[in-house]
Amino acid sequence: MKKLLTKNLGLKIISVLAAFILWLVVVNVDDPIISKTYTGVPVEILNGDVLSEQGKCYDVLSDSATINVVVTAHRSVLDGMSRDYIKATADLKQLTTLDTVPIEVRSTRFSDRIDSVTTRNSSVKLKIENLIKKEVTVAIGYEGSPADGYILSGVESPLASVVVSGPESVVSQVSRVMASADITGVSRDLTVTEPLYPYNSENEQIEDDRITLSRTVTEIKYIIYATKTIPISSGYSGTPAAGYGATGSVITEPSSVVIAGKGENYDDMDVVYVSPDEVLVDGASSDIQTEVNISDYLPTGVIFADPEFDPNVKITIGIAQNQRKIIDVPLSNITVENVPEGYDVSIVDIGATFPVEIQGIGDAFDRYSGDLAIGKIDATALVPRNTPLPEHEGVPITVGENDGTVEFDFPSGVSVINPVTLMVVVNHVGNNSGEQTPVVVLDE
Repeated sequence: MKKLLTKNLGLKIISVLAAFILWLVVVNVDDPIISKTYTGVPVEILNGDVLSEQGKCYDVLSDSATINVVVTAHRSVLDGMSRDYIKATADLKQLTTLDTVPIEVRSTRFSDRIDSVTTRNSSVKLKIENLIKKEVTVAIGYEGSPADGYILSGVESPLASVVVSGPESVVSQVSRVMASADITGVSRDLTVTEPLYPYNSENEQIEDDRITLSRTVTEIKYIIYATKTIPISSGYSGTPAAGYGATGSVITEPSSVVIAGKGENYDDMDVVYVSPDEVLVDGASSDIQTEVNISDYLPTGVIFADPEFDPNVKITIGIAQNQRKIIDVPLSNITVENVPEGYDVSIVDIGATFPVEIQGIGDAFDRYSGDLAIGKIDATALVPRNTPLPEHEGVPITVGENDGTVEFDFPSGVSVINPVTLMVVVNHVGNNSGEQTPVVVLDE
């Protein structure tokens, strides 16, 4: 046996070595060791609370957030590998003064069959800054428009402000937080709950998951008002210059306004009427133009539909020189009022009509005639033609001949030039026989 084993020993050793070399060649040809690069491997940051406990936060700079990893192993091993099995980590406990953290890479699969896992990125670069808090106001927006004939008059929200927390560089950009809802087609008050989002001063939404809000939603009430168009009208007061009068022309610019509101005050409002006390024509000999702010004429619950509407309305009152004419007034159009009990009062017959000189301007004056003139005499204001006898002192009116001033009910723009008086006869009917005490009246 010994001779058998040692016979041609050299050849046998050479044969074994040749077989091994042949096996090694075959293996390397069929399943060689190769390297493969995996790109975009994310770097996981460990122990992030190390900085947060110091009131700081970090942000991985974009050029080191992901790395490329080279894995060296047999082809058969790499065929079963993928980027998902490669783990890259950076522990903040190893943070350097240069704000970098060493990167460690490993494979979670075939770790015992991989020759090497390497990367050219030896560390991850961080931007470290302070964590701050800031209180900002809550703004309410909206999208769309209410139904035709309605407007959004205002919004209500119980939340006035929130606290924004996060990196100083981001929080410093937040100027407000805002919530909004779609109000398209609504015709009554709308209450909704909507999320809050941070915005910068350029009205751009800030999208950064590193900032947090003390409140993330708010309730919103959108107040909706109905609208309608109503005219603007005005009166005037005062007396123009002698020989002049108001033509009756009242022009307002604008002539109407769109109002909005709800409730009884809104429902009952059908005109904006400017008080005559605000438009004076005293001493005027030409058109008077006045500017009046009509805001004060809107009751509670009523607003201008257009928030940019100018409430200063121009009011023009037409003033022109009076014209004159004489009209024949039927005596039957004149009556005596306030006659005390026990007396009889009658107007002396001076004919079917009597002349009255009037003045005025405009259509009302042109159309006015004696048939339209209605006058009254106040019996308590009669003026006796003769001095009353002593026995008549203290009585309500004087028996006999009196003068009574006629007060005419003229339309606007028409007036009498000189006072008109008529003779009035007063009889006392309080004697025992029931007969009137006769008074003889002579025609003038």
